[in-house]
Amino acid sequence: MKQKILVIGGCGAIGSVLSILLQSLDTSVVVVDRSSRGCKIGRIVVEGLGSAEVEICGWDSIGSIQPNVLIYAVKAYDVETAVSSSLELGWNPDLIVSVQNGLGSLELLERVYGADRVVAALIFFGSTYKSKCYSHFAGGNKVVIGSRRKLAHKPKLLVEAIASILSRKSLSVEIVDNIEPYRWTKLAVNAGINPVTVLSWSKNRVIIDNSSARELATILAEETVRVAREKGIELPIDPIEEMINTARQTANNCSSMIQDYVRHGRSEIDYINRAVWLKSLETNTRALANYSIYLAVRLREPWLREKKSPCET
Repeated sequence: MKQKILVIGGCGAIGSVLSILLQSLDTSVVVVDRSSRGCKIGRIVVEGLGSAEVEICGWDSIGSIQPNVLIYAVKAYDVETAVSSSLELGWNPDLIVSVQNGLGSLELLERVYGADRVVAALIFFGSTYKSKCYSHFAGGNKVVIGSRRKLAHKPKLLVEAIASILSRKSLSVEIVDNIEPYRWTKLAVNAGINPVTVLSWSKNRVIIDNSSARELATILAEETVRVAREKGIELPIDPIEEMINTARQTANNCSSMIQDYVRHGRSEIDYINRAVWLKSLETNTRALANYSIYLAVRLREPWLREKKSPCET
């Protein structure tokens, strides 16, 4: 029997990639798109990756579908609204997946659904949104999947099935028992790359090509690591090396934070750099660099909303 996978926000940059990759003989992928009405078969295209015909539904028509797996691929600031809409439809999936950057989204899903069936999928590849259901794959190939608590039997089997499908699509997929150290590694990467690319209004290659940008990103990432260690979390790999590798592999990509400002005038910086600052207040250290760049980005927001995307050049 096919597993029904619902990808909420599946016509966005990351959702489009996942919707294509998860299509298989063993799965039926349905995309929830908030700007759609009704249900129809549509094509999702990701340049550099391929395309897929999937069922695309608006919230007005998705209620009759009962998913086995629910993937929240919306931005962190939209998760609460998406969860509320999901609960109104009475869905009771076996596995819930968070793919958001930063902190807060996974915690919210755990509170709503229970930690024994909620996992985070950490995405270490780039995707640039072009238009609805049309994106560009911008490099990288790693995904780390895991939970913060022991999973129940059925969710664990579904995680293994999803990892198997993604691995067959040339991704490097790792399943871990405790996602928290890996989540803080990704947080350090995002805390370094995202706000620096926003302030320089440049593609990710600025971290490689510009020594000032690289030094600032390194300071932010290292400070994030110190907060993690103060909270008793030892990171599994060198986050600075991971940050540089990510910037190199996605050099021609615009960070998700730039794409947020280009499309919505709002970003996930509250869930990344401000979250590092707030977590530092629970420890003996203070993440002043992260808080300062958070304020700097927020101060510049009126100008950012009017600027042309560097990904268009």
